[in-house]
Amino acid sequence: MEEKRIREIYSLLGDNISKDIFGDRILYSLTQDTKYIRNMVCSIKIGKEIYQQIKDSPKKKIIFGAGSVGKRLVRIYNDVVFECFVDNHCAGQRYQGYPIIDICELKEKYPEELIIISTNQYHKEILQQLLEEGFQEENIVNIGKEYKKLNDLQYFDLPQLEEKRKEKEIFVDGGCFDGSTSLGFIDWCKKVNRGGYLYAWEPDPNNQEKCRKALENKEIVYQMIPKGLWSEYAEMNFKSNGGSSSITEDGDVHIIADCIDRCIDAPVTFIKMDIEGAEYQAILGAKNIINKYKPKLAICVYHKPEDIWELPWLIHKINPEYKFYLRHYSFGDVETVLYAL
Repeated sequence: MEEKRIREIYSLLGDNISKDIFGDRILYSLTQDTKYIRNMVCSIKIGKEIYQQIKDSPKKKIIFGAGSVGKRLVRIYNDVVFECFVDNHCAGQRYQGYPIIDICELKEKYPEELIIISTNQYHKEILQQLLEEGFQEENIVNIGKEYKKLNDLQYFDLPQLEEKRKEKEIFVDGGCFDGSTSLGFIDWCKKVNRGGYLYAWEPDPNNQEKCRKALENKEIVYQMIPKGLWSEYAEMNFKSNGGSSSITEDGDVHIIADCIDRCIDAPVTFIKMDIEGAEYQAILGAKNIINKYKPKLAICVYHKPEDIWELPWLIHKINPEYKFYLRHYSFGDVETVLYAL
């Protein structure tokens, strides 16, 4: 049954990039072999350039930042030999056998080696610190800076979206987090001087406040929906964890979850979902709108191994008129997006 579904989805993919990502994502789900993630990373021009730069460099490779991005690099790029991490906040510790040192030790032991900045939030500050300490910019790979560029492209860069633009876009930002995707929607509308309406959907109170602040004084009419996305109305537990908050039985916050069909009475034109594994249920909760209005969909398909085939198949069952595209927006195993048009 799964083989039949996979073949059917493959036949509905709109271009060769999508077919390659689809195959690599499935093979990674089945085998956990990270070479398939590296293939997806290399589907991005800058991803391929950075991977080759790191892999081919004769210098020792040091990762600056022992957070989630740095740890993901070690796991995904297991065909590269790394020397150590640098992190001023946890120097002296180890991660998977790699020592974590501070910048003083970095300067003493590795003044001429290749340094890979692997933090999204503080990459500017780290670059400035390294330059002030005398490190040469040609020996620094700033992955954090490139992540920001990819984040700005995500959900709105597929060329085929332009063919499906509406005079007035009505956008559902499912999992609006800090409002960055909502701001991306505003910019996307401004490119053609068209208006839009925004439903910012977010259960986490801290993220709701971040999103409201991001949208202050912006030329957009919006409504905040302070709920989790689901297939129906439900009271659920929710684990609050910034950008990766999720519905879970052992969550520390009690929330209301609800569905798009019940909460929105409007001709929605565009739905984005990045909701940490609740995408399947949320699509079920939007089946009436998907059938009636045929909105553009941008759905994350990396939270669960089976998402890569189950989510497009569900959309296909709801409305068989959709064609699919896939794009990848990270240097690791996250941020794979399914576009359905």
